[in-house]
Amino acid sequence: MKISICGKGGCGKSSITALMAKEFAKKGYNVLVIDGDESNMSLNKLLGMDLPKDFIQYLGGRKEFMQKLKSQSKENVKLFDDLYISSLPDDYLSKKDNIKLLSIGKIHDFGEGCACPMGVLLREFLKSLKLNDKEIVIVDTEAGIEHFGRGVEGGCDVIIAVVDPTYESIRLSKKIEEIGEKLGKKVYFIVNKVDYETKDLVLENINKDKVIAVIFNNKEIMKHGLKGEELDVEIPEIKKVVEFLTE
Repeated sequence: MKISICGKGGCGKSSITALMAKEFAKKGYNVLVIDGDESNMSLNKLLGMDLPKDFIQYLGGRKEFMQKLKSQSKENVKLFDDLYISSLPDDYLSKKDNIKLLSIGKIHDFGEGCACPMGVLLREFLKSLKLNDKEIVIVDTEAGIEHFGRGVEGGCDVIIAVVDPTYESIRLSKKIEEIGEKLGKKVYFIVNKVDYETKDLVLENINKDKVIAVIFNNKEIMKHGLKGEELDVEIPEIKKVVEFLTE
């Protein structure tokens, strides 16, 4: 199963990604976490890992990769033959227990260009990646829905939108649901960072049938995120999410 975690900036995508990865690993799954956000610098910390080298460097770096794209038509980009988690190059992975982390690429310097090449790379990587039994892929996407425009979710089986108690997040969740269903993908919501009052307000304004978890404000999650520490917090709702997805 390949899972895309998406939502607005600051809704808790990376925390949810890390918590789900750890829970899948506890259940005996081999988990590949893909950092698909060129701006976020915290996911590896939440997983208790070093940040791996940008995977785009495996293909020669941004400039060489862009030249390769220019030599092919946009409709028929072919970057990989079949890929398997077990055959991914160790130099571009961080590992801990049953979890591997791969980072598509980061923006490092002023004026180095847009993130579009990383979006194409992520899309083609997911399309080519074949999974064996007891293997899970979780993609921590960039904020917003531009990755849908790049076709990233075409290579995923499940889309999970993280919804926090803001008007923007509620509006975005509806758009994600609309696009995901047009793609024929399973779409679910995790309502995050709410209290008892805001929980009801959020649930009144989204499709409640898609909600698979409601996670209240959690000081431990906030503290670990603030300090850039490994997220080793037990969240019962995350356990239920993993059980739901694997039943």
